[in-house]
Amino acid sequence: MLKVEHLFVSFTKEFYTLNDINFELKKSERLIIIGSKESGRTVCLRTLLGLEPRAKGDIFYKNISIDKIDFQNDISVAYLPVNCAFLENKTVKQNIEYVLKIRNKEDGYLGIKVNNALIEYGIDYIKNKKVKELNYLERLKLALARFSVRNIDIFLIDDIFEKLSSLELNKIIKMIKQLIKSNDASALIMTEKEEIADSFGYNKKYLVYGSLQDTL
Repeated sequence: MLKVEHLFVSFTKEFYTLNDINFELKKSERLIIIGSKESGRTVCLRTLLGLEPRAKGDIFYKNISIDKIDFQNDISVAYLPVNCAFLENKTVKQNIEYVLKIRNKEDGYLGIKVNNALIEYGIDYIKNKKVKELNYLERLKLALARFSVRNIDIFLIDDIFEKLSSLELNKIIKMIKQLIKSNDASALIMTEKEEIADSFGYNKKYLVYGSLQDTL
């Protein structure tokens, strides 16, 4: 599903932000990478999406090089950064509808999927609220609700957990795990905390100053 070989990323000539990263995620395989803010975890995810240039190395999705892959047709990726991009002046409901409209789904199908997502993720009560008025937890729920109306091959999730209370954290982790399971998807999740990684129960690796390790 995802294979990374000898990946190096550098923003200066003297220093590699990511240093010889190697890992593979097979279909339905999930991995948690634990690393601090300075470890390069966000850069890693952005590079896997082609949003940051790589100095050296190869990235493959479904055995297709990232240089040749069509993210619209070859693979369905769900990327969840700390700051999600939305149509800020549109409502919660309109943001979910948009995901289906750009995929040319029929109105009847669209209505059912949107209503189910609003209810499942507990945001039906704010469906007519503009996104710019939402708090952080509500924005996360909306992001997951948008993913739920698509068929996803792989989830790439940054460390979105820092601002959540313990109760909120448990709810979001449960939602993410269920969403990954329902899609039988692969997943790569970043976090700073070991206990969050343990809550997911997936395989773990550690990112330490740009180098990926099996143990600390």
